[in-house]
Amino acid sequence: MYLKKLRIENFRSFSTDTVCFQPDLTILVGENNCGKSNTIDAIRLLTPPLSGRRDIYCQLTDIRFGSGTSFDLSANYADLTNVQHGRLFSAAPDKDILEAHFGLSYDETKGGYPPRPNIWAGSLGGKPEAGSTDFIRHVYLPALRDAKQALASGNPTRIYALIKHFLGEADANALAKALSRTAEHKILTDIDGTVNVGLEALTAGVRRQTATLGFPKDEKLIDIARDLKFSLADHGVSPENLTYSGHGYANLLYIATIAVELENVSNADLTLFLVEEPEAHLHPQLQAAVLAFLKERAIKSRIPENQNGGPAGEIQVIVATHSPNLTASVPSKKLVFLRSVVSEPKQSAQEQETGIEIDVGEIVVEVEEAPTAEPEQDNETHVAVERRETKSIALAALLPDGKEQRKIDRYIDVTKAAFLFGGRMMLVEGIAEALLLPLLAEKFVLVKQVEKLRRFRSTTFVPIDGVDFQPYIKLLLTHQGGVCISDKVVVVTDGDGPKTLESGLTAGANRKRLYDELAKTLNATDKHETFINNYSLETELYLAGNADFLKKAFLKLHSKSEEKWNVATANEGDKLAIAIQGLFKDARKGDFAQVVAEMIEEGEAFIVPTYLAGAINSVVS
Repeated sequence: MYLKKLRIENFRSFSTDTVCFQPDLTILVGENNCGKSNTIDAIRLLTPPLSGRRDIYCQLTDIRFGSGTSFDLSANYADLTNVQHGRLFSAAPDKDILEAHFGLSYDETKGGYPPRPNIWAGSLGGKPEAGSTDFIRHVYLPALRDAKQALASGNPTRIYALIKHFLGEADANALAKALSRTAEHKILTDIDGTVNVGLEALTAGVRRQTATLGFPKDEKLIDIARDLKFSLADHGVSPENLTYSGHGYANLLYIATIAVELENVSNADLTLFLVEEPEAHLHPQLQAAVLAFLKERAIKSRIPENQNGGPAGEIQVIVATHSPNLTASVPSKKLVFLRSVVSEPKQSAQEQETGIEIDVGEIVVEVEEAPTAEPEQDNETHVAVERRETKSIALAALLPDGKEQRKIDRYIDVTKAAFLFGGRMMLVEGIAEALLLPLLAEKFVLVKQVEKLRRFRSTTFVPIDGVDFQPYIKLLLTHQGGVCISDKVVVVTDGDGPKTLESGLTAGANRKRLYDELAKTLNATDKHETFINNYSLETELYLAGNADFLKKAFLKLHSKSEEKWNVATANEGDKLAIAIQGLFKDARKGDFAQVVAEMIEEGEAFIVPTYLAGAINSVVS
């Protein structure tokens, strides 16, 4: 059993969307303020916490601004066993389908003040059977957590939860007495006697008092938990107070204490472990270790161990993250991309005829000049600003071709690329272009164009170390629910001339044709552009008017090859291009790009090839 789909309507940043999940682990990725936390909170509202202590409730401010008076949430749980189907029969959309549907409707006009949410089950929104909602629970790990405060201070919540977890059939009062501390030491009795002398003198004339220094005689278990503290240190070293530990390992200890609770979730069929930003305070290797730990717990929970008809105790992990390292450590099919897009404006027919559209970047406003009764009267201006809304894209549906999906997965795993976080993308063949393009933009192409330069700096560069850009274009520009991952995808590739194919095109020109056709098929021609040269990067740098510059750079790497350079550059036309390509055939292109970049930084005169300038301008347009 697992949460398959979450339908969200008019909730916070969501207008209408369906978020899809994988059975064991799903990673929610995307830019800041795109709706990841809102997705997590929607699940928290729909399900009770495993601990029984709810810390989130429906509020009027949860209703999407300007959308009306209500919001609706619904969850579709799939792959139920026959036993689970029987237990959750009131939530089944059909008696023959092994699924369960639960939902929540919140309307500020109904149910008094504050209004109470309406919980429903099944396809027709009926009343759920008593106790059925308790078989699906959640454990929540917040993003802004203070592990040290939770584990090493007077806050007993985490430690008390652990004690309760292991208490089993034992008596809580008996355990508290067994753990209680003694106050019978001579030093304490001496202090009592001395203090009471002064206390008696101070209070005897009014209301005589007696004091005792020591521990409470009738401590409750929660009082014991309040004073228990974790210590932490490297393996093999005596543990020290948690205060002296770093935030990263303290967070891992905090996660480990929650994992103990997840070891025994036999009172629920499904426990949703909701984790926000597990990467907090952790370096990349530890981030991957945390995710592997969570995934292992989910897989382990699905091994059938309970055959007596009781709750299955399955765990499903849902993680919200900003970390490319975490996204790179799982198959792409387990990723759900969230992004904030501009909502479609709602206009009347008259407004569509008379409106004047003004483009102000990402926000579009509709301006209508109201008719006036008298010519000399000032016109009134009505402005309707579009709002943004959250849309989700399940990557499992973007690349149905297994070969292409595996190629993307291998690339992400090796490079830890950040391109899954959306925005503007520039796909290039290799490291040389990725190194040079930002410098060329800043030094030459976008000089004094502050806004465009800012947009370029937020562009993600993806060197794919090859020429097969097609899977990346598909991934980034395939629409799902009307949206795709990227705002703009610019491909920069070599023409690889002068050889021609049967079509009469160079290899690069043929690739451009294929990519343009693919973008058209994906209905994304406005989001894609491919730029090619005639030959190769080095040849184009030379032919742009940088002959002396390039020779100097080449000789910095190959100081004894001046004659070889002179012979190659004595050619003309295609022979010159082929000869220059030959010079760099066995060169270390990354090292060469670093030399070129350093010379530009030192103020050497340089001319940017037209196709590179075009690519830079395109990605910020």
